[in-house]
Amino acid sequence: LAGSFVQGLPTFFCRRGEGNHLPAMLPISGALAMARRRAASGHPAAVLRARGMYSSGFAPDYVSPNNGAPRMPSPWNKWFPFEPVPCTPQLSPVKVKVEGAQVYHYCMCGECRTQPWCEDGGGPGGCLSRGFASMPYIPRHTGTVYLCGCKHCPSRPRFNGTCWLVWADYNIGPACLLGFVSTF
Repeated sequence: LAGSFVQGLPTFFCRRGEGNHLPAMLPISGALAMARRRAASGHPAAVLRARGMYSSGFAPDYVSPNNGAPRMPSPWNKWFPFEPVPCTPQLSPVKVKVEGAQVYHYCMCGECRTQPWCEDGGGPGGCLSRGFASMPYIPRHTGTVYLCGCKHCPSRPRFNGTCWLVWADYNIGPACLLGFVSTF
């Protein structure tokens, strides 16, 4: 930030037209620019905030190098810390088209690039290489189904609303505001 001085002020404090310098920035625009640079740099917390995964106070201890999904332990995992915790690719259901009586392998680790399906069709190159076993899913009918995106739903692979509860666990402020507003 070294530069010439104009009437005793460094050039980055000067307005346009007063010499060769950077324009003065408002604190808000500077903070937004820094957030854009941080998200572009690939910093895990900034990328996840940009994707809407969480708003404040949470920094993941592990982010998948395969697809960038964070590992988001549930409150259950605080009491039982030795159970494996899958990564969470998204906090909403996944809408997919399926064909009846065809075997699909649902990803249980959350790190496969071909979400919600396992990369290797349940083989050793997919979920098995990460300590999880893929779940075979055979739909009854051809059509569109909603599958769990957070990998925490007890009715996996079917979606039952748990993804939104996981979102509320990690976004307490917005969830309280949404709950309050929904009462009117």
